[in-house]
Amino acid sequence: MDLPYDLQTDLISVSEAATLAGVSESAIRKWKQRGHLEVAGLDNFGRPLFTGLAVMRAEAATRQRARRELSPRPSRDAS
Repeated sequence: MDLPYDLQTDLISVSEAATLAGVSESAIRKWKQRGHLEVAGLDNFGRPLFTGLAVMRAEAATRQRARRELSPRPSRDAS
């Protein structure tokens, strides 16, 4: 995958983060609000900026949590 920025050093906007992770901009904002995505800086207007690496880590963690929630729970025997 060719990206127009470096995942470790370049700072990207909410819109770019959403495109990178394949989610909506509101999902990126929720990840930030819930503490799953760390802000790496602010733009000239005070809007949050992120590293691509942080976005990818947050996306992977979100998928992992979703898998855990969807997996069936072991049944309990009423012995």
